[in-house]
Amino acid sequence: MDHPAEVWVPIGGIVLAGLMLLGWMRSLKQRRLLEDLPTSKVKGVFIGLVEVKGTAESEDPLESYLAEEQCVGFDWSVAEHWTRTVTESYTDSEGKSQTRTKTESGWTQIDGGSDLQTFYLRDDTGALRINPKGAKLEMTSVFDQTCGILDPLYYDMGPAHAVANSNFRRRFYETAIVLHAPLFVVGQARERQDIVAPEIAEDENAPLFLISTRSEEEVLRARGWSLFAWAFFGLVFIVSGWVIRDLGLLKKSAEEVWPGWLVPVGIFGGGLFLAWVLQVYNSLIDLRNRTNRAWSLVDIELKRRADLIPQLIRTVEGIKGYEKEVQKILSALRQQAKTGSGSGVVGLAPPIRVLIESYPDLKSITNFAKLSTELANTEDRIALARGYFNDQATCQNTRLERIPEGWLAQLAGFKQRKLWSATHLERSLVTVHFAENGAKKPAKKPTKVPPS
Repeated sequence: MDHPAEVWVPIGGIVLAGLMLLGWMRSLKQRRLLEDLPTSKVKGVFIGLVEVKGTAESEDPLESYLAEEQCVGFDWSVAEHWTRTVTESYTDSEGKSQTRTKTESGWTQIDGGSDLQTFYLRDDTGALRINPKGAKLEMTSVFDQTCGILDPLYYDMGPAHAVANSNFRRRFYETAIVLHAPLFVVGQARERQDIVAPEIAEDENAPLFLISTRSEEEVLRARGWSLFAWAFFGLVFIVSGWVIRDLGLLKKSAEEVWPGWLVPVGIFGGGLFLAWVLQVYNSLIDLRNRTNRAWSLVDIELKRRADLIPQLIRTVEGIKGYEKEVQKILSALRQQAKTGSGSGVVGLAPPIRVLIESYPDLKSITNFAKLSTELANTEDRIALARGYFNDQATCQNTRLERIPEGWLAQLAGFKQRKLWSATHLERSLVTVHFAENGAKKPAKKPTKVPPS
């Protein structure tokens, strides 16, 4: 090749296509993560990465600044339009210095702010606390209005000062998570410090923390369009490198260039296929590891139960009254203590509650009350862990049955997981008194952000 551009142009196309391929892999990874996560009911959420759906609820909701909507979080901004004429120097085709004027215009943010609170996600099984700090928020537009200086909104909600070269037009824009709005949340669940219940909060090791007012289908569709865009522009870049070189630099005809286009197309297509295989295998590994971790959480809670039962038995052995019924419960506890963390786990909190209802005086016996409370809390934890494991195992089993990734899973030795069951294990619901729609409260001035 006589000209360096003949080498660097196609290489530049390859580099840009490679960057598009990396973006495609990242989008595919996020999409597969969303597809591989089972949608859990609030009652079944436990420790680990979870996906839940419900409505945004709060005991003391915020009020958005512009729309004055009751909400759990909002973000607002005021932008001002400007126009200016500038003079610039340039060199023409003959090498002479020239000047020209041009008009520029744009929008500058002059005010803004946001506010966000811890809230609850509620579905038909209960309520789950969400700490949104650090999450990627996809909120709904609740206010969007552009006005001139004569509109009362111009100064009522905007600052008194104007930007340079202002046209005296302002845009007021606000997004929010409105109270009772449907939400789609993906994040890391952890145990709350105050009660035996989970909450979703920021975790630096979690691959995704998303709070969206869009549905799961809309979120997946957006990831799908992102995959298409990365692949399309990657193909355009890698083909254009060859086309520019052959048509522009080498002066070949279209007929001469056409067969050569198949080479970059084949290279990029092969790269997409290899990236897909890599992502499918890695996502199956992640799914298996999440399922294994879910089972380890079940095992931990069963071991905790087995260690706790003998201590609980010793605390109530001194009870002389209600001997027949109490001894029956203690006998069942001893039997389960012998089984350890294996199979045959039966929930004993319900029969203890029945016993207390039959003999109300048992409530006054401190040790027996402690037995009832501790056993109920322990079984709550086991029920949470069991539900989380079964969700993950079901998702893994479903993925292994799908085509074509199921074939790859078989070649890699992935196996189906058996679901875990137990009798009479129940999880108590978290009771929260939510605010209802009603009279609006005085607006709280949100924290302002510096103009951009």
